[in-house]
Amino acid sequence: MDTDCNDTTTLRGVQIVVEGSPVTDRPTLDTVARAAGVSRMTVSNAYNRPDQLSAATREKVLAAARELGYPGPDPAGRSLRRGRSGAVGVLLSEGLAFAFTDPGLVEFLRGVSTELGSAGCAMLMVPGEADLDGSLVRGAIVDAFILCAMDEDDPTVGAVTSRQLPVVTAGSPRLPGVPFVGVDNRAAGVQVAQHLLGLGHRRFGIISRPGRQASYAGGHRGAPRIGLRSRIEGFVHELAKAGVADSDVHVRVAEENTHACGIRATAELLAGELRDRPTAIFAATDVLALGVLEGARQAGVAVPRQVSVVGFDDIADASRATPPLTTVAQSLFEQGVQSARLVLASIEGRPVKSPRIAAELVIRASTAPPHPG
Repeated sequence: MDTDCNDTTTLRGVQIVVEGSPVTDRPTLDTVARAAGVSRMTVSNAYNRPDQLSAATREKVLAAARELGYPGPDPAGRSLRRGRSGAVGVLLSEGLAFAFTDPGLVEFLRGVSTELGSAGCAMLMVPGEADLDGSLVRGAIVDAFILCAMDEDDPTVGAVTSRQLPVVTAGSPRLPGVPFVGVDNRAAGVQVAQHLLGLGHRRFGIISRPGRQASYAGGHRGAPRIGLRSRIEGFVHELAKAGVADSDVHVRVAEENTHACGIRATAELLAGELRDRPTAIFAATDVLALGVLEGARQAGVAVPRQVSVVGFDDIADASRATPPLTTVAQSLFEQGVQSARLVLASIEGRPVKSPRIAAELVIRASTAPPHPG
């Protein structure tokens, strides 16, 4: 096969550069320095320390870079040299899509991003459901991690702690020596039970969420995530203290945190004889509780006359529901802000202390005493 010494040819779809043909190298810091007639340090300052240069000199460097197609210093290399990436990883128990659709998580992340953004720091979201072996965590170029509603035995939690970077946990888990941001879910569940018991309810429905479906759980859905589990345990424990029989407490598991799943679970709870139906339903999240309101409407069951409904989180739609939803407020935006503040302080080596965040039962029109008959 004859070729010109400066040619390229193609063999089975693969381009081959023949020896002697010109190769265009990617422009570098030195290339730009030569083109602009300045030192290598001046080019570096144009990108990393612009305050060290006059406006004219910086524009001269940047113009040369644009003409050569130089994209700027490699971020990974710059991070290694500085010893900082300027980013914080937020490890989520759910997939990324959930982070943009769940109102409670959106509020938390808004708080995190607001505080990190004010500090000139980026946020990298790492989906736990897609990182069963911890490879995403181990490869993340970050200065610290915020763990958001993770189970303690989740393998990605172990991958985070093995990095030996600053860590803050939000919601769960509580790890020894690690700053924590969150409410006392168990105590909040007790508040809900006391409210409903005080109204005179004795038959209850509970709508919860399953645990993460993952290889470490043998491929099966486990118990609800620890935060949800704690609030439900507190609720059930208080019912038992009040003498409510197990047969009068009915639990349904919603596959996803959606209105549709709340509706389906409600249809199951309200089926059957009137005398056996719960007169009060506690949903582990407001999203599910809003589904309960719709499910009751579809079943022709009046809220709160025939069934009282309580949620958890106090998302924006809770107060706008029909009727307005009784729920537990836990200031998710503020938890996001506090998580970011703690992790930024940890990165800088400043002492940190876990804040006290209270959960407050907000009583609205979705709860009332059970109606006779």
